[in-house]
Amino acid sequence: MEPSTIDRIDRRLLALLQRDNRRPLRALADELGVSAPTCLRRMRRLQARGIIRHHVALLDPELVGFHVTAYIEVSLGQASGTEMAAFELRMQRCAEVVQCAELAGEVDYLVKVVARDLPSFSEFTRKQFADDKAVRSYRTLLVLRQSKGEHALPIG
Repeated sequence: MEPSTIDRIDRRLLALLQRDNRRPLRALADELGVSAPTCLRRMRRLQARGIIRHHVALLDPELVGFHVTAYIEVSLGQASGTEMAAFELRMQRCAEVVQCAELAGEVDYLVKVVARDLPSFSEFTRKQFADDKAVRSYRTLLVLRQSKGEHALPIG
């Protein structure tokens, strides 16, 4: 769906769902000024078009035992399609990796990792980056404190 095909009501619906997707359908419809069946049709259309990808619970990493968060800049030896695909597949299989993005510029990837503690983080980086011949270099940026952690897009 092109952004231009999302009307004002869709944008308001998306903004409401990003804040709390567990609100009753009737409450969403009332706030939007539409009927519940219309609201449900819009939600289903947004889901079918891939705009709404998942309905999830956002967890606090610290409260569930993940005390280390880091961003890791990774440069591959050769940024060939084959090496990049293999690296991405490996990152997808790592439970510690919560985000992996290909970048333009000097660094090939930015990987966000969570770990229970520093020893387990150290083991992860050694196994996934230091011991990998395809990785030319990597640089770790440990998060000391997160001052903003929004997941909502400024859609509304």
